[in-house]
Order: sequence, then C-alpha cells, then structure tokens
Amino acid sequence: MKKIFLLSVLFLSELIFAQYPVWINSFDTTADMQGWTFYDTNNNGNGWVQGQNIYYNGTALAYGTSGALRYSINNVPTGTAPSFATENDWVVSPQIDLTGASGTITLAAYIGRQRTTHTSVRRYVYIFVSTPQKEVPTLSDFQALTVDGNGNDVASPYEIGGGDTNHPFPTDLNGYVESLVNISAFAGKKIYIGLWSNRKTSGPTANTNVQNININEMAIYSSVLNTKDVKEVKNITKIMENPVTNSLQLQLNPKLKENTTTVSIYNMAGQKVLMTKYSKNMNVSALSAGIYFVEVSDGNLSEKLKFIKK
Repeated sequence: MKKIFLLSVLFLSELIFAQYPVWINSFDTTADMQGWTFYDTNNNGNGWVQGQNIYYNGTALAYGTSGALRYSINNVPTGTAPSFATENDWVVSPQIDLTGASGTITLAAYIGRQRTTHTSVRRYVYIFVSTPQKEVPTLSDFQALTVDGNGNDVASPYEIGGGDTNHPFPTDLNGYVESLVNISAFAGKKIYIGLWSNRKTSGPTANTNVQNININEMAIYSSVLNTKDVKEVKNITKIMENPVTNSLQLQLNPKLKENTTTVSIYNMAGQKVLMTKYSKNMNVSALSAGIYFVEVSDGNLSEKLKFIKK
C-alpha cells in the first residue's frame, strides 16, 4: 500500500480533495501499466519499469515496500547498465480523456528519491494532445516536444518533483512528497503524458530528466465535470458521517469489489496508522482527534478521501 508524505501546507491537499478524480494510477502492479509504452532508445536494457521502489539503505541499493514507476541507473539493486552515459529513455501513458473536465485541472504526483544525497528530484512532464489527424502519438512526437524548430533544447512548462523548501522530502527514503501541477490548459482534450530520462549535462533540460526517481502515484483531478461525468462521480466512495467519532462508515463505490477491498488510514505526517479489510463499520476509536486520509483499494481501483476524527 502507499506511504504518501503529504504536504504540510494543508490548503494544497484541500485543493485536491475539493476536486473530482479524473484519472489515477498507483503503479502497484504490472496491470497498472496496461497501455503504457516503454522506449529504451540505446538498447542497454535499462529504462523505466514498474516495481517496488528502490532506495539506498546505507550499504547498497535495496527494494522498498511501495509499488512505483521508477527509473534508476540500475533496474535492480544489483548490477549496472552499460552505455549509461547515453541514456535516452521514455515512458508514455495511455490516452487520458479530459473531454469532460474543465475549471482547474491538477496533475498530482508523489515523488520519492533513492538516496539522502538526492536533495532535489525533478522531472519534466511532456504532454501530447490528440487530434483527429493524429490521435495516438509516436516517440518522435514526444521527442519533438523537447526541442524548438531549430533543434535547440526547450524545457517543458510542466514539471513534477520534490526536495525544495516548499516540497521537502521525508527522512524515510520510502516516503514520498506531493507535487501539484496546473494543467488546466488541457481541459476538454485527450492527452498522453510522456516522461523522459537523459544524460544531458548542459542546456535547458540538463539535470532535470536524469535517473534516480520513484513515482509512487500519479493522478489528475478536475474542479468541474460535465453532466455525464457528474453522474458517474455520484458513485464514488463517500464517507457517511464526517466528522467521525468511533466508527468510519463508507458508502463504497459499486465498482470496488467488497470482498477484496482494503482500507488504509494515514495521518497528516503520511504515517499509516490503520489498515483493515473493508466493512460497513470500521472502528477508529483508537485514533487521536485530527485530520486523516483514507485510501480505499481493491487492487485495481483506488480512491482517497479525507475525514476528521473527533
């Protein structure tokens, strides 16, 4: 399950919870990568992968506990990749439909590092817009987004990352920091997201698309949905009574399978304080008063909500 380090600035998290989820990917299983396309352009066996996050345990690289979309100089904790100096790898999402979304549209990403020496980990996000003439992009379409008409490097206006003053990493290398990007410009569009890794040491894209990143989850939220989508949103999981006293009662999204659904509760520090199988009444009397985040997941579909414990 996820171990998310949420921003200490509450209004940013409030922004997300005031919006409707349009698209979420937790990268927990290989099934989460259905429709994603991977490009290892220098054919050295290194590249983007789905798997457990990787971190340096003080002695060597080791597997962590969270499912993640990751990139590192090694695909596994042991062994290194040849041709490291010429890395130039991409991963491209399946189509993300924002035709029913408008208002403020937010891309949220949960970013982790692999070593304590990684004080800042950042990624440009390249976004391709589908058109009737070209609905599905090729790799060259994403490569074209990285340069201008003269072939000079250009930086993407969209960037995810952590490690700066406003987005500090948790001490725990298995923890994550929330990064929010306004992508409202793509309202009403169908888009693809591309993430790049390169070894450029100069120019606008230098040292921003390099290796050593764990992405715990990516999601897109919208403040306004059209009538058709609002009808769908009425079926998402709801908290029956909020604030909560002793029993957390959920009205479960019908798309979630009750017999395989688990409920995980996190405090504001991102620490998991309770994990249990879903039931209509879940005892939370042992929790201290405060704000909590709850993740409901059946292994395929995942939703997050917020509640106040009295």
